[in-house]
Amino acid sequence: MKIFIIVPVYNEENRAIETINEILQTDGKLNVIVVDDGSSDNSLKILKKKFNDNKKVTVLNHIINLGKGAAMKTGLKMAWKLGGEAVIFVDADGQHNPKYLPKFIEELDKNPIVFGYRELDKKSPWIRRNGNRFAGWLIEILFNIKRKDLLCGFLGFRKEVYKKIIWKSTRYGIETEMAAKVGRSKIPFSEVKIDTIYIDKYKGVTIFDAFKILFKIPFWYVSK
Repeated sequence: MKIFIIVPVYNEENRAIETINEILQTDGKLNVIVVDDGSSDNSLKILKKKFNDNKKVTVLNHIINLGKGAAMKTGLKMAWKLGGEAVIFVDADGQHNPKYLPKFIEELDKNPIVFGYRELDKKSPWIRRNGNRFAGWLIEILFNIKRKDLLCGFLGFRKEVYKKIIWKSTRYGIETEMAAKVGRSKIPFSEVKIDTIYIDKYKGVTIFDAFKILFKIPFWYVSK
């Protein structure tokens, strides 16, 4: 199975290169698609300089910032175009340890979708820990799917199920929307435990983002 690792990037000039290098070191056969989502720092310039001659890495970019969801779709289109049969998403900010990629690949041979999950203890940001739990409870009731971590962006799926889980979210909420669609379509999935890493407490899901996600869940329930 030809698998592409897709790495959305937004203002990660200090971490993206290291993340991609770690992916390549994990398995020399892996192909990586990097999508710079209109970064305002030097991310795109650094990425092109570093990987322009690397045949294992394809660097794409948005002229303006469109959101992580849009960057993921841009990466997907290229993966399918290049003959990909499955994709795995890895955040560029260092919160997803590439050492787990072999396990994700192994699980994709068994199930069409694999989700990463973290053990969210008291050391995790309060809003992420409790928002995750409440959203998980709501998703389980409405969509009959039990997930251990709804906000983890380390995930992968095979091309055959993409049309059933394609998301409308452009920014936060992608993973939760995907879980809802997996539950609705009764798609088999597995979960892989990953390290709980929070590098920058000021980035990621805020309390306002969390409320937006929660308000969207009933909408996903009544819509197709």
